[in-house]
Formats: sequence, C-alpha cells, structure tokens
Amino acid sequence: MQEEVFNTQREFNNRFPSKMYICSNCGELSENKYTCRKCHWRADGLLKTWGKGYKYTILETGITEEIFKPIELLRKDGNNGKED
Repeated sequence: MQEEVFNTQREFNNRFPSKMYICSNCGELSENKYTCRKCHWRADGLLKTWGKGYKYTILETGITEEIFKPIELLRKDGNNGKED
C-alpha cells in the first residue's frame, strides 16, 4: 500500500483533483473515499482496504487515514485502471 505525507489539506486536494477512488473490494469507481456505492465496502471498516488502498497523513491537522486508491495513482501506474 502506498503511503504519503502532506503538509496541508490543500496539497492533498491538488494531488488528487478528480476526487474519484477505486473500491478495494469490487474495483468500481467511487466518489466517496471511504464507502463503495456498488458493494457497500468500507475503507474504514474492519478489513479496511486489504492493502490495496492508499494511506496518507496531513501534518497540519495530524490526521492519518486509509482510503480507497485515488484514480490518479492508477493512471500514473499506466495500467488503465486495472490492479495487478
């Protein structure tokens, strides 16, 4: 699972402007970084993202979260939205 540290919330928002995420369970797109509309999987639930998500810390607020993988990371990987 990829992890990053940001100084501010603005840096996080600039890094992931689409606000679209890939569900760790079913692979569908989600506008919510924690909950999938299709399968109702929760990134903040008991099993979290099964190591397929994204973890980040915002130093300004001290928040650390595990969320579904932002689509910008999939595009960067060059695998057209498909996980390995």
